[in-house]
Amino acid sequence: MTKSQRAFLITVAHGCLLVAGLAYGGYRYTQLQANRILPQPVTQPAVIAPSHHDSALISDADLQLVLERLQPRLAQGRPSINHVDHALRFWGVAATFADPECLSGVELRELLLDHRAFRAAWDQETEPLLMVSETSPAGVQFRTRQGAASSSHVDHTLAGLAEVGTPSDYPVLTPQGERPLREALTECFRDFRLNQEEYEWSAMVWLLYYPHVHEWTSTEGQIITWDHMADRLMRQRLSQGVCFGQHRLYTLAALLQRDQSERYLSPDMRGHVISHLHDATGRLVASQHAEGYWKSGWPGTEWDGEPYSFTGPMGTQADRILATGHVLEWWLYAPAEVQPPREIIARASTWLVSAILELTPQETRRFYPFLTHAGRALSLWHGVEPHAVVLPEPQREPR
Repeated sequence: MTKSQRAFLITVAHGCLLVAGLAYGGYRYTQLQANRILPQPVTQPAVIAPSHHDSALISDADLQLVLERLQPRLAQGRPSINHVDHALRFWGVAATFADPECLSGVELRELLLDHRAFRAAWDQETEPLLMVSETSPAGVQFRTRQGAASSSHVDHTLAGLAEVGTPSDYPVLTPQGERPLREALTECFRDFRLNQEEYEWSAMVWLLYYPHVHEWTSTEGQIITWDHMADRLMRQRLSQGVCFGQHRLYTLAALLQRDQSERYLSPDMRGHVISHLHDATGRLVASQHAEGYWKSGWPGTEWDGEPYSFTGPMGTQADRILATGHVLEWWLYAPAEVQPPREIIARASTWLVSAILELTPQETRRFYPFLTHAGRALSLWHGVEPHAVVLPEPQREPR
């Protein structure tokens, strides 16, 4: 082979490599762009249902007394959106009440998704709860962490709407006009960052509205899987985060339930999540007070130091109700291998009933978001949805 022939072949080889590189680069660019197209939600959100019940934990009469105390008496004044969110998730859209001071499930959802209802309950000067996204004209957002007229946590309102079965095409009336709820779901995906402070409610939104999505690319170009999300949910100290860390445990229990049919998690990660919840249960069993409640320092000593314990702004009893109600709630959805002995649940249930019935009306109003988790847990452990329990007619003052 002559020198010129070798040079020609080398040139051809370089050209082929260049063409192949350009073709692969074009393929990867197309693939990345396709991955960045935000997925579409299903119309009807998936359901997570309690995996356990034990009707003997609370009597019919005691459950009726508890639920009568915890009706959503939010018809007067300017109802906190945090209270509305929790009341809707607790009672569901089907709930109706004889007491005129109570809002029905439909009215609770209207306060969140109809600006006219929000404006009628609040006033003209209050910033609206619903906003059209500043970054995308096709996005809807809920004002968050800006006081009582806003959502309390990132994607908290959306997660509650998912749990009560709100369709993704449900009409949302913003100050700028009507939009479908799916635009808020798209905004949830668009805004998510792997370094955001809270994952609990974003993950619930995706589990229920995007059951078909196993992997996606963030707007920052990061590929995210459910293994990533599970790992993030387990990274903090057990006692840190909202409600003494119990919301993360609830989301992990829900993820395990959905994973049974959808296979979101790798076998190793599923085992890791089960071990994490098993460890949490063991700590709860060890730290339960003799009366049946838990408080902020429930995990005891963790890998990085001494127990992290404090008293919240509403006081000791509020903290006990908050912790105990949330614990009973996530155990409803957790697999059998992480369940505690029955007497642990029975002791907690008995304490919760007594604690709720001893509260003053003023305390009930102040603690209401915490109490909804407790009331919901007691009802579902009994094997009944809260709205299905027949409540007594309100007593009228004689004329």
